[in-house]
Amino acid sequence: MRIVQCETFHIACTRKELTSVLPLPIKIFTLVSGLGRIVVFVGLASAALAQGPGGAGYTAEQAREGGFIYTRVCAGCHGANLQGTGDTPALAGEAFLAQWRSQKVSDLSAHILQTMPPSKPRSLGSEDTRSLVAFILQRNGAPLRAQVPIGGGAIQLGAVLSVAGGAPAVGGSLRTGLDAASQKRFDALRAPLDRLTPVTDANLRTPSPNDWLMWRRTYDSWGYSPLNQINRDNVKNLSVAWTWGMNSTGMTEFTPIVHDGIMFLWNYGETIQALDARNGNLLWRYHHDMAEDYARAVFYRTKRALAIAGNKLIFPTTDMHIIALDVKTGDVVWDVVTDDYRKSNRVYNGGPLVIHDKVIMGASGCAPGGVGCFVSAHDLETGKQLWRFNTVAQPGEPGGDTWNGVPADRRWGASVWTPPSYDPELNLLFVGTGSPFPWSSIDRGTYNPKGGGKNGDSLYVNSTLAINPDTGKLVWHYQHLPNDTFDQDYAFERLIVPVEWQGRKRKAVITAGKPAVIEALDAATGEFLFARDPGAQNIFTWDPKTGVKTLLAPGPPDGVKRCPSNNGARNFLAGSYDPNTNRYYISVNDVCTGKGGDTPDRMLGLDLGSTEFTMDIKSAVMQSSAKLTTGGGLLFSASGDRYFRAFDARDGKVLWQTRVQDVPNAFPISYMIDGKQYIAMIAGNPGLVGNGAARASAEYVRPESTSVLWVWELAR
Repeated sequence: MRIVQCETFHIACTRKELTSVLPLPIKIFTLVSGLGRIVVFVGLASAALAQGPGGAGYTAEQAREGGFIYTRVCAGCHGANLQGTGDTPALAGEAFLAQWRSQKVSDLSAHILQTMPPSKPRSLGSEDTRSLVAFILQRNGAPLRAQVPIGGGAIQLGAVLSVAGGAPAVGGSLRTGLDAASQKRFDALRAPLDRLTPVTDANLRTPSPNDWLMWRRTYDSWGYSPLNQINRDNVKNLSVAWTWGMNSTGMTEFTPIVHDGIMFLWNYGETIQALDARNGNLLWRYHHDMAEDYARAVFYRTKRALAIAGNKLIFPTTDMHIIALDVKTGDVVWDVVTDDYRKSNRVYNGGPLVIHDKVIMGASGCAPGGVGCFVSAHDLETGKQLWRFNTVAQPGEPGGDTWNGVPADRRWGASVWTPPSYDPELNLLFVGTGSPFPWSSIDRGTYNPKGGGKNGDSLYVNSTLAINPDTGKLVWHYQHLPNDTFDQDYAFERLIVPVEWQGRKRKAVITAGKPAVIEALDAATGEFLFARDPGAQNIFTWDPKTGVKTLLAPGPPDGVKRCPSNNGARNFLAGSYDPNTNRYYISVNDVCTGKGGDTPDRMLGLDLGSTEFTMDIKSAVMQSSAKLTTGGGLLFSASGDRYFRAFDARDGKVLWQTRVQDVPNAFPISYMIDGKQYIAMIAGNPGLVGNGAARASAEYVRPESTSVLWVWELAR
């Protein structure tokens, strides 16, 4: 379809001339004389929708193109998810339907073509209008090739949408609604996608130093990059390479994935973007729609990681889909629904891990009115579920007798907050689980259990689970805090590291829950090895030989302030292991006990040889990001005053710092393209933990919330 241009003064374009280039009914056209170049806008209803096989309809490509146009032209006023902002109306959901249900689709088309955008009405043209209408219809649930009017048809928009079974997702696109010249340039910008190679099982076991293929880069969850181009000597020369603005309406706690120079990014609102990791050019986008009435609180609607394997990007959604996208196009390869979130209240907000062509994913949000959580495995090629393990033991299952007789429908919790770790030699998957719910063991019904002993332990909350990824069978488990009554989740990273303990070389699984006590277990057997307590908790004592803890009674007793709070002395923001210093770096806040005085934040380095803290950097400002260590001898971390810093991993000396636009509450990474190393991190819209860090340093007043991906390189 074309816009007809009349090139001479005082020329009239006749209806016959117009229909020769646009063979559809014309509702109106505008003729302006005396301007030398006259643009006649045509189409309205007839230009609004494509002719599909067997009748009128729209295509998936039109809707995808409309999504790009919407992002570029409309989202600033109508919101990234068509939700409306301020006085600007919503374009999806009940509010939209209340206004448009009884009107014709042709009326919507005419309205857009004649009045949008308000700053430059009639500038979209018929082609873009048609795509926008297709996008809006799809986002409101109209299926492909829905019967819609051509020309002056009288079908109402409500009738078109009444056949919908649910709102489809909007996929990646090769077109953006640009003019021909711009489209050609955009296609050229997408050339880096051709470099993408399949991610093999061998790649996942031993990833290229240039890539960041999973949450903590490697199966052992070290959060360490061997790249050393950026090092202690030149890190002072870091400067911004590029930035990318992200959806700022919700929390951002994400870890970018990088492979073959392409970065994959999750945005709040369930949008995935592929970017050229050299410069931030957008290559494709995909959006997953959720129901208008989705009710979980905003802090459940986050994501901490995606996964990549073969030619697929694995995307778990908040409403319990697992979706495989084609890494080159963003198109859906498969989409499976693993749970009815309306009944269970479960969410996916951690991240997946791919092992042996199996997608491993854990559920979270298993709290009141819902059920316990689970970990499941799905075939990488089809999405078919292969096994499922309940992280809350059910009656009749092993561990089911540790809930003091609490019925199955009252056993809640054991959320999986983060992706698991994996050891290929042992072929064991290590999963961390969260606290039970209700948090109080009295309210839960497990306090002072009948028969005593372990009858109230509430397996498998606050545990490390060693699972065979091929079968889903539990090989061993270790419960760090049985019968928890203070919401002290142990759902964070599981590092797999070599240690020497009692004269023997061991492969250890190391973690720390909210109490910030660092605990090491034998990876093969689950045997307790050692633990180190920084002193930020008072809710239990423990036997240093066995690791067995004695927990304070619920309450706690009068006059006793229990520490830490529900946010913990540490939380999901992962520490990092540096093999060059043999230290596990982790931040601990000791605001609760008050022992730290004016410097309650401690960035610790636990030497895994001596099992002693050999670095302890105290600060008045809380660390708010995960840790990244590199082969250049650097330790990266951000804080609640909006600074992102590079420390010398040996002694904690600050070697470089920069201030970003908002508090970072995410996971820094490093990657290399064309021989150049980059450091990347998302900053802004921090979640509960990041906001807590900001509040602890309230003198550093936060600006208005924004989310930005920052990427740094050495200055040229």
